[in-house]
Amino acid sequence: MDQRSKPSRSRRNERSIGRRTADTSPLQTVRDDERSHIARELHDDLGQLLATLRVDLNLLERQPALPQAAATQVHSMDQLLLSAITSLRRIASNLRPRALDDGSLYFALQAMCLDFARRNPLRCELDVVESELGFSDHFSTAVFRIVQESLTNVARHAKARRVRVAVRRHGASLRIVVEDDGVGLTDEDLRKPHSLGLIGMRERVQGLSGDMSVRGQGGTRITIVLPLPSA
Repeated sequence: MDQRSKPSRSRRNERSIGRRTADTSPLQTVRDDERSHIARELHDDLGQLLATLRVDLNLLERQPALPQAAATQVHSMDQLLLSAITSLRRIASNLRPRALDDGSLYFALQAMCLDFARRNPLRCELDVVESELGFSDHFSTAVFRIVQESLTNVARHAKARRVRVAVRRHGASLRIVVEDDGVGLTDEDLRKPHSLGLIGMRERVQGLSGDMSVRGQGGTRITIVLPLPSA
């Protein structure tokens, strides 16, 4: 058998998901705008209603004539309400981080990495420089979502102990690298991007005329190179 015709494992375990002619940017913009709208509705309307309800419960709990059984029930309701408010804030933040509304991709990435480490039994390392991340809202949102989807993929599939995220400028490009020390990806995994959450990242990268490659040997390494938007 001619060994030269058989690709190496390292080459077989790396796939390039690069530029396509289909421009998904308008669709992603619509999705991001809708996410922002839903996040504001959750925070401003539902969040305010829940906060007002909790104030009323606290006032009821302080009534001196309230029976002990009722007071215990009210306290339990207050704790459930507090949990609901916390979940609401988390969901709204996932839809649209407040830091992005303030124009800070740097702080949004920091907050995401810290939250990811709190919710998952692994260490999240972040390599970013604030002065390199001053972009338009559309570009910043796309970068944030790419990193977010990458970390979600790590949490669901990698079985890793450590993940490293780097978002750095290199000349006229932005280079995003997300790598973990988990189980890696097989050839079959890489042929099924839908099942591993890679399709969302691929669509965003295509919409920004970028390149994306995935290496699945010895952990997983996702490398994305995006051309910087014109000033």
